[in-house]
Amino acid sequence: MTEGVMVAANRQSVVRARAEARLGGSLDSLESALTVLASPAWRGIEADIWLARRDDRSEIYKHYHTDLSHYVDPARAIEAAKRAGDIGVGPRVLQSWDEDGLFAMEYLGNGWRAGGLHDSANTAVRKGIVAAKKALQAGPKLSRDADIFSEIRAAYAACTSYRASLPKNMTAFLGFAERAEQAMSQLKIERVPCHRDGNTANIMVGPEDAVRLVDYDLAANADPYEDIGCHLTEVFDREPEARDGFAEWTGFFDEGLYQRAIVYGILDDLRWSLVAFAMAASSPRTTLEFAKYASWRLMRFEVTSQTSTAGDRLRRMA
Repeated sequence: MTEGVMVAANRQSVVRARAEARLGGSLDSLESALTVLASPAWRGIEADIWLARRDDRSEIYKHYHTDLSHYVDPARAIEAAKRAGDIGVGPRVLQSWDEDGLFAMEYLGNGWRAGGLHDSANTAVRKGIVAAKKALQAGPKLSRDADIFSEIRAAYAACTSYRASLPKNMTAFLGFAERAEQAMSQLKIERVPCHRDGNTANIMVGPEDAVRLVDYDLAANADPYEDIGCHLTEVFDREPEARDGFAEWTGFFDEGLYQRAIVYGILDDLRWSLVAFAMAASSPRTTLEFAKYASWRLMRFEVTSQTSTAGDRLRRMA
């Protein structure tokens, strides 16, 4: 048995023991049907997802990996998942074991599936995503504050520490983040609880286009326009549709606030590219295409940040 197989078996045994204790005996099944991908979609990277069944009871178990320390705090992510479940925008968390980086949550059941980019074309689903994120923002504060600039610095430091292979023009890329941070520092920002993840793989879509948010790995108190920007960047390829999407979220249109949201969306590409480059250099899960994912996120960032239009956005933010 290889080391990797042994680690996987040990991780599964932790989940099985917790599930059997909760469900009252030997399981009928413990299945992980999720296909894990780093590219083209960052899906299932942070944790193993297990469906445990015994008799007529079914529960989902999420078990965090241990190679994420440069960008995920599992205990804080579990706390955010609990908060989201309590207010009805995510699956209910049934129990957690922070020392194991593990928690159990409700199984939503038949008729529910993981979301995808194609769901953004469905107006009802798109509005459901917005409503869920706005409900989270309106809820009680989380225990963690965060900002994208600190996370970019931390991810870059991880890349440096792990001797990741980075493009030669990284100095120019980081320079845009520095200019954006300076421009943002002049704005009044009121932090609220935010999901901070535009990835449409991180929603569940159910009967009658119902929506639940999942994966709270970046969730924290932050600028609500970061949530909007990450959403717009993921869902809309072109500026006119993104402007309509901003109004769909806010109920109005304001040029300065729109530009602020878009700048966050641009920076989200830089954040995730650096996270993925660090994973490519450090993670023992070498079969996953972290560098490929990093490259395409960075390619989009270069297109949107290294132009005169990007400078105009910084000047027009409000």
